[in-house]
Amino acid sequence: MSDTTPTTTDETTTPTATPMTAKEISEAWLAFVNDTFMIETGCSRLDVEEEIKRLEGRNQLELLRERHRFATDMFITELLDCTPEKRSEMFSMTDCGSLALIQDRIQCGTRLLIGFVQQGVKIRIEGEEELEEYFKQLILQKPV
Repeated sequence: MSDTTPTTTDETTTPTATPMTAKEISEAWLAFVNDTFMIETGCSRLDVEEEIKRLEGRNQLELLRERHRFATDMFITELLDCTPEKRSEMFSMTDCGSLALIQDRIQCGTRLLIGFVQQGVKIRIEGEEELEEYFKQLILQKPV
């Protein structure tokens, strides 16, 4: 884990870090997710929504989530590291099953943040770069 990993307010961190409420982080998360993944050619496609419903209906989402964890991590990392134009192109060439697994990650991160909001959690985050790193760890389901 890097030195810039966000910490809860119960942990020590640099004195310049500003605690953000979970609500503030959640709002920034939604903007990040919408701008990065929920574009027309991406995870907001109708076939992706249908695939998630199909997988949930057959109780296959959890199995596929684990079976394709590494490939999903690699694809998300590649998407985050490219330009928005390239990302849109990659989304348009990606099958609905792969995008459904990314949307599942988004939903998991959102549920986690909702829990933090309900608990009134504050997280120390220093700057935009650290916030983006926090979101990357959240969508990759890495411990923070």
